[in-house]
Parts: sequence; structure tokens; C-alpha cells
Amino acid sequence: MMDLRVHTERLDLAPLTLDEVDALLAGDGQRLRDLTGVLFPRPASPPPYMTDPLPTVRERLRARPGEAPWWNWLMFERETRRAVGLVAFGGPPDDAGAALIGYAMYPQFEGHGFATEAVRAMIDWAFRQPGVRQVRTLAPVWNTPALRVAENVGMRPVAADEDDDVGEVLVYAVSAPASVASA
Repeated sequence: MMDLRVHTERLDLAPLTLDEVDALLAGDGQRLRDLTGVLFPRPASPPPYMTDPLPTVRERLRARPGEAPWWNWLMFERETRRAVGLVAFGGPPDDAGAALIGYAMYPQFEGHGFATEAVRAMIDWAFRQPGVRQVRTLAPVWNTPALRVAENVGMRPVAADEDDDVGEVLVYAVSAPASVASA
């Protein structure tokens, strides 16, 4: 059974359920608070860059609710219970054991190290899951904060690609530690 809570020095992270994704997409702050116990910015909405993929995530969760840990995780301050952003996997790991990770912060929480703290914790979580050998992220070359987070969590650029929406992106990756990869 997967551990469905991740804790860092300042943050708690929990996978969003189907009901929570529905409430977030509906902008229903009261329902989000009732479901999660977390305070969301007003008006309640997904953090930047998460609005477009969430309807697809919702459909995946309707079909496979057990996959919730491989999609969006709510990150919130433990002390204040304020939502600071989301960390998102791109679904379960592929056949080669690679998982894709990304994140989005609410603007008022950018620049405080929360993204680095959360992404590092979620990479550690991923490597504790069966079969995960590598975690990757995609970062547009112009998105300096995203590039910095990738480097701060130990990822290194392994490729470049072109995205129709954002232009050139760098593919960053980190491999599982030898002790985990051989387990």
C-alpha cells in the first residue's frame, strides 16, 4: 500500500481525489476546504499552468481512482494550512520505470523555496514506489525558476525538445539511487 501523505520541513502533501479535483475546477473554495481542510486562495482556482491538464486528470481518476497518487498532489503549509501549489506526476511510470513530474505555485508563494522542497520530497516518494528508476521534468528554456528547481533537486539536462505551446524545453532527469534501483 502506498503512503498517501508526504511531509517536509514546512509542507504537507496529499494526492487530490476525484472530488477534490472537481471542486478545484468548479472554483468551490468551501467544498475544497471541507474536503481537504486546507485554505485556498480566493477565488479558488488551480495554480497557473494546472487549469488545462486538470480536466484530463479528472477523467483518468474517474476511470482509475487508484491512480490518484500518480497525478496531482496538493502542497500546503503545515502551520497555516494554506495551499501553496500543486506537484503533479504525468501518470504512472512508463515501462522503463520513468515518471514525469511538474509543479505549479500560487503566485504569492513563489520564491520561498516551497517548490524545491516539495519536488525533492515527491522525487524521494516516487523512488520508494515499485519499479520507478528515473524521474524526469520538462522545463521551457525561458522559465528560469523551473530550471532552477530542477537543478536544485539534483536533476540534470538530458535532452531538448520542442513544444508547440511553449517553444524549446529542456528534459531534466534524475535516476534512482543505486540502493533503490537494485531493490
